[in-house]
Amino acid sequence: MPNSHPLFTHQRQVHLDFHTSPHIPGVGADFDAREFAATLKRAHVNSVTVFAKCHHGYTYYPSQVGTPHPTLAPGRDLLGEQIEALHREGIRCPIYLTVGWDALLTQTRPEWRTLFKDGQFGDWKGQPGIWAFVNWIHPDYQQHLEDLTRETLGRYGREVDGFFYDICFFPKGACWSPESRKFRAKHGLMDDTPAGFDRFLAKAQETFSRRYWDVIRAARPEATVFFNAGSDTFLEPGLGGRARYENMSHMEIESLPSGFWGYFHFPRLARSTAHWGKPWLGMTGRFQTMWGDFGGLKPQAALEFECFRPQALGGANSIGDQLPPGGRLDAAAYDLIGAVYAQVAAAEPFYAGSSALAQVGIVTSGTPGLDGDGTAQSDEGAIQMCEEFHYECQLLDSASELSGLDAVVLGDSTTLTPDFVEKLRAYHAAGGKLLISHKGGCDASGRWALDFLPVSVAGELDLYPAYWRASAVFSPELARSDRVFYQPGLVVSAGAGTETLVERVLPYFKRDAVRYCSHLQTPPRPESSGQPVVIAGERFVYFADPVFREYRKSGNIAARDACRIALQRLIGPAPYGHGLASTIQVYPRRRGADLLLTLLHYIPVRKAMDIDMIEERSSFAGEVLRLPPAAREVRVFGTGELILRNGDGAFDLPVRARGRLLLEVPGFFSR
Repeated sequence: MPNSHPLFTHQRQVHLDFHTSPHIPGVGADFDAREFAATLKRAHVNSVTVFAKCHHGYTYYPSQVGTPHPTLAPGRDLLGEQIEALHREGIRCPIYLTVGWDALLTQTRPEWRTLFKDGQFGDWKGQPGIWAFVNWIHPDYQQHLEDLTRETLGRYGREVDGFFYDICFFPKGACWSPESRKFRAKHGLMDDTPAGFDRFLAKAQETFSRRYWDVIRAARPEATVFFNAGSDTFLEPGLGGRARYENMSHMEIESLPSGFWGYFHFPRLARSTAHWGKPWLGMTGRFQTMWGDFGGLKPQAALEFECFRPQALGGANSIGDQLPPGGRLDAAAYDLIGAVYAQVAAAEPFYAGSSALAQVGIVTSGTPGLDGDGTAQSDEGAIQMCEEFHYECQLLDSASELSGLDAVVLGDSTTLTPDFVEKLRAYHAAGGKLLISHKGGCDASGRWALDFLPVSVAGELDLYPAYWRASAVFSPELARSDRVFYQPGLVVSAGAGTETLVERVLPYFKRDAVRYCSHLQTPPRPESSGQPVVIAGERFVYFADPVFREYRKSGNIAARDACRIALQRLIGPAPYGHGLASTIQVYPRRRGADLLLTLLHYIPVRKAMDIDMIEERSSFAGEVLRLPPAAREVRVFGTGELILRNGDGAFDLPVRARGRLLLEVPGFFSR
């Protein structure tokens, strides 16, 4: 992708929601075009997603295809005024069109509604009438949306910078409308199972996105195009984010951690999308909670962390905001956004021309039909561990290359395909290292698929929670007591040439209404069962229990520490930052012969029932950065301050630094 792509030159975006009820009067009455654009310019914003049509179903320009908002002044072109004002300030402005939610059309055109197989309407999380789903497969609705697209292209012509199509998905299990049944039958997708839904949705997204991509490319080839529907990753080709990937100019990762996604959601998606090859951005929000949180502002430290992470991974940024109905931006929100984007802008030269330095590849657990939350927890747990151990990692799917990775991790429920087994066989034969968890070495039937490794699976463990008894050679600390493992694992056996690092200890019985002991799980028996639970062999370590989901769900540090020891056994300690506090995140990149390091130290704290907050930057005082011998000196970007060596390969971090450190190691790769 050439460096002239808008996401290389316009890396500081605001996604300006404008979902405005028809029951609110005076829409746009307070809008002042010059003030609007000047506010965004002062906040260091250089791209704004502006609204043509919102979830309520109304347009913000005098559309002949759609329905203009009823309290917008007749004939007023609010969208056009925004585009003109933003372009005067050199700010690009892709156009937003909703797809899957349209409150107006679901009332006026009920034949365009999304249906479940039982004939019930597809509503958002069972809330009748609130964000009801439109069936975007319906040919008449697709034509309506194409007419809207062509209308904006014709109306604004060369002023069109791009399009953002939102809600390009269905509720789980939909759609079974008559038109959707025809589509399913045509493509052989009548399977009414969770796996069948994943495949149906992917095909629907592929064909839908291709239609509008072709329309826009023919009229405005330089425009950016994005279809928003999540970016989940599957090992089966062509599913999830890959379904529409070829019909988009870039990727946008919507992840507001103060909402229901939390802080572990973004790394899972970014560490897959970031190495797919197209420019991408991370989208967070300025809101205290979620979209539409009028008057809600998160602390500046939180927004810093949420913008510094995408930048450190090679992406651009987008901050979600919502324009109040009158049309005047929230001044305090742009004080906040400006304070953060000023720092993002100052760091752009640091990252320019750099590339990632991935060491560990994590094969996605995403599998058609499997519990999406469970597979996400596995991938998130594996990434969380790598970040705490300071190994730079990528999330891999069927299109990913394994060459160049020091280790490949197979997640708890990774379902291996024959093609990927052969990839792994070649990788291991060439000297690659494997860390495998639970069913990560199995195929779709549950059989062990890695026949080049001496492990076999006998079945599911039915007596749990069980316990780990580690050998002192593996870990003196873990060997001091039997450690509980809450998730059910597998019963396995190990072949010749292997070493059992941890054995399983069974409880006296499985807790039920008749047999129970104390308040939680049944205690362990004194004797070991003899079942291996952690097995090591030539260039591999296998865990019979789902260690990544265990850590993500329960925070079991025994599982985390065992994985750390296993990875260090396979590939040694992390080359950039081993020994730093686990709360410090390290992002290595290469720019020519120089090593670049981003260190972030922001600690989320649970201060509400379901919201983690970051109120302040954390210090690097007392921390020592350990680097390979090729590191002769380390300098702070921007100030040129030299960090002094403290012993062999160790550098004391600046005492005054808080939150983010950008470090340059000159000539590291030339030695």
